Amino acid sequence: MQNDLNNCLREKGIRALILDLDGVVTQTARLHAQAWKRMFDDYLAKRGTREHKAYQPLDIASDYRRYVDGIPRYDGVRNFLASRHITLPEGNPTDAPGQETVAGLGNLKNVYFQQLVQQGGVDIFNDTVNWLQEQRRNGLRTAVISASKNCKAILEVAGLEDLFEARVDGVEAAKLGLKGKPAPDVFWEAARRLGVQPAEAAIFEDALAGVQAGRAGGFALVVGVDREHARQALIENGADLVLDCFPETDMMTQTHNTAVQKREASQLPSILDHLQELRTQLKDKKTAVFLDYDGCLTPIVKDPARALLSEDMRQVLRSLANECLVAVVSGRDRADVAGLVQLDNLYFAGSHGFDITGPGGVKAEPADAKETLPELDQAEKELQSRLQHVAGAMVERKRYAIAVHYRNVADKQVQEVITTVDKVLARHQALKKGLGKKIVELKPNLDWHKGKAVLWLLDKLGLQEQEVLPLYIGDDITDEDAFAALQEAGMGILVGEHEEKTAARYRLQDVAQVQTFLQELTQLLK
Repeated sequence: MQNDLNNCLREKGIRALILDLDGVVTQTARLHAQAWKRMFDDYLAKRGTREHKAYQPLDIASDYRRYVDGIPRYDGVRNFLASRHITLPEGNPTDAPGQETVAGLGNLKNVYFQQLVQQGGVDIFNDTVNWLQEQRRNGLRTAVISASKNCKAILEVAGLEDLFEARVDGVEAAKLGLKGKPAPDVFWEAARRLGVQPAEAAIFEDALAGVQAGRAGGFALVVGVDREHARQALIENGADLVLDCFPETDMMTQTHNTAVQKREASQLPSILDHLQELRTQLKDKKTAVFLDYDGCLTPIVKDPARALLSEDMRQVLRSLANECLVAVVSGRDRADVAGLVQLDNLYFAGSHGFDITGPGGVKAEPADAKETLPELDQAEKELQSRLQHVAGAMVERKRYAIAVHYRNVADKQVQEVITTVDKVLARHQALKKGLGKKIVELKPNLDWHKGKAVLWLLDKLGLQEQEVLPLYIGDDITDEDAFAALQEAGMGILVGEHEEKTAARYRLQDVAQVQTFLQELTQLLK
């Protein structure tokens, strides 16, 4: 069945993936079940004492899945109590946790659940995360849905905030007045936020009510995720396909969350304070240094054409390249960045790695990118036409990308620029969207990025089979793929301010510190 999934997505023309959180992406179902059981068992025991009656406690194996799994919290309270022939006043969301109302008991369950999350953290399903990361690189849109009002907090604890473009959870559902599963409302809203029709989206659910909702919503593909040996029940409730686990990803793109860890950028130590540790790691090893250009070798400037390399930095790069492999991996055109650096002993990977050259005749345009050039040409014309009236917007064509800069656009028009890019993107299935600092890009919808370019170069030059310590220095969102790719066997170094969590291990404050570090590294390698 796993092998059928990718084929189904292609055959049905799926553009978006909408996944339930609990039981599909994260393993919080156990925590939810524990919180429900503690709350209900305590309440039933107290009520039974008061009424001189014995109530049957919640049975996780049967009651949890039947009455509360995958549906809004207050509905779960109401459903389970009805199974014990108990009716309570509804109350309201502000009721104190434990108050004898539907809302009060639901609020107490939430308190217990949050305590469990903080005590033990959140486990994730690595098969889901790895597969979903690959699908995002392939250009598919992603959204997460959940009946839980803790969805945002769970994603943050698990380090998965960047995995989804849209989130429709219990908070959003309440705000919009959406019905809970088995009604399809939350799935429809997720599709709307991704800009797709239900007939263009696939649903992934482990709960029976969720599968019913996907079927009722008219979605192109409803996939049951069988974590609890309920295959037949999922099929009977409307699943087109049932998975025990998600397909394995290509080894070059696979990132195991047991290895890839993300931290707040502000918590990263400076590599300049750990040069002695670096010296120890470099002992008896070769090294390879990969750097982004803008923001690392030169400061970010309003006009990309004015981002000129200083003569001092050029000399530092020349000296370092005499000691080890040095490659500049940039979103700029390869010819553009090579012309700015003006050194013939460096490797260059332009357009986020789609165009690679280097000493010894190394030259490659991986992933069949040439086939997308006509689409890029047409999209460029459309963007130039549609954005010509927006002051400050700049459409920059590269060989394998179109960068739309909005750094100089008035705040009130930024959303118009982004919306325009999305509309053009929707017309060109061979392209996908990439994000950066004050920039949106259209790139070939292929499984390729900076991380893959780095791995390709290491393999091409025979370094993956040797004792090598690769270092990657970058400052942008697009550099995260490279940080993740090298986290197990290398080292990521983040430059400058960064609002998102990062897979880098160390940081440097600015271009001046990058230059200082490269000078220190050169001395360590001599």
